[in-house]
Amino acid sequence: MKQFKGIFVTSALILALTGCHLISNTPKVEVKPPVDETQSSDTAVIEMPPQIVKQTDWHLILSPFINKLANTSLASFDNKLILISDIQNRSGDYLASNQIDEALHQLMHKQNTFTVVNKQVINQAKQTLGISADDKLVSRGKMIGLAKSINANYVLFTTIYKVPDESHGADLAMELILTQSGEILARATSKDFSKQPNINEGSNQVIEDNK
Repeated sequence: MKQFKGIFVTSALILALTGCHLISNTPKVEVKPPVDETQSSDTAVIEMPPQIVKQTDWHLILSPFINKLANTSLASFDNKLILISDIQNRSGDYLASNQIDEALHQLMHKQNTFTVVNKQVINQAKQTLGISADDKLVSRGKMIGLAKSINANYVLFTTIYKVPDESHGADLAMELILTQSGEILARATSKDFSKQPNINEGSNQVIEDNK
C-alpha cells in the first residue's frame, strides 16, 4: 500500500513539473480589443467642396432690357406703380435669383417712368395671399394677382432660359404686363440685342450652362 502511494505521489510530481514546463514554454499571445468599425479614421472619405464658379454681372446683362421696356408707350394712367416679379427659372439649373432681383430693383430705381413697389410691401402681400417667400412655382397669373393686391398697374416679369457661361451669354425674356387685363405691353428677349453681354468675374455665384 505504501508502495502504491509512493508511485502515485511520484506520478503527480512528474505531471506537475511537466505542466509547469509546458506553461513556461507556451508563447504569450497579445489579446487586442475588438475593433469598432463605426469609429472614424484619418483615412475617411472627405466630401468634395462646393464647385467654385465665376460671378455674373447681371447689371450689365439686364440694363438693355430695362432701357427698352422703360421707354414703352404707356396708357395715360396716373398710377405708374410697377411690381418686379419673382424670377421664373426655366434654365433647369440653380439660379441665384436674389442677385438678379437686386439688380432689377437697382436698375428700375434709376429710370423715371415707373415707381417700384417696395420689397417689404411685396413680402407682406405674399403673406396675405399665402405665397411662400421662396416660392419656386413662379407664373404670370400669380404675379398679376400679387400686383392687383397692392394696386400696382404694371408687372415686370422676367424668365431666365439659360444663364451665362464662359462662352455664351444669357438667354432670357422680360415682359411689361398691364395688371388689369394681363396684356403684354412690351417684350424684350436676348435676340433683340446684337450681342448679349457676358461678363464673368469673382468666384461667389453658382453658374450653370444647361438650358
